[in-house]
Amino acid sequence: MKKYLFKVGVIVFSVMAFGLSFTGCKSKQKLAQEEAISARAQQMEQAKRDLLEIINDQGSMSLEEKENRLNIIKGQNFDNQEIKDLIARAENVLAKIRADREAKAKREAKKTQEVGFKDQVLQHFKAVAGAYSFAEANLRIRKALKLYASSDVPVLIIVSQENGVKDYDRPTTIKKYLEYLKDVKKFDKQIDNFVLDNNGKITEIELIKK
Repeated sequence: MKKYLFKVGVIVFSVMAFGLSFTGCKSKQKLAQEEAISARAQQMEQAKRDLLEIINDQGSMSLEEKENRLNIIKGQNFDNQEIKDLIARAENVLAKIRADREAKAKREAKKTQEVGFKDQVLQHFKAVAGAYSFAEANLRIRKALKLYASSDVPVLIIVSQENGVKDYDRPTTIKKYLEYLKDVKKFDKQIDNFVLDNNGKITEIELIKK
């Protein structure tokens, strides 16, 4: 009888221990799930803050830093519509920054190109006016005309300007003007403006006395 009661007690104890162990496992799993949910929620809130910082930043972060932070957030694959909307807004902001940067680089490159081109045009004018002979002047003229869309490109000479309004001398063409420089052997103007076509040829040029 005592042996029987002892066996029954062992079984009951084992069942109770298993039950407690099972309950403990369930509690740990639930705790782990709650912690994971909480951690994910914190990540989401941080992602929202980071995205808003990217969107509203006024220059404290570089474009590269913004792109890196955005890529990290996108890599976390949040299934949250608010975050998805913020990501789309951030992508638009960065796209505009990239476009503005590219446009600025093109403007600066064009400005640099125009400065060099302007110097080249001036050198041709001076070379024609300073030629030692008509033969040399004619050679210089042929070289100079290669910069223009045609020999009939208008040359506008500014005689006065006030409040942005320009008064011009009688217009001439680039061929006639170069021939004029060959004859007078003097160039005392500077380039005020010129227009290029899609092929990089001058279609109009304005000169003004120094």
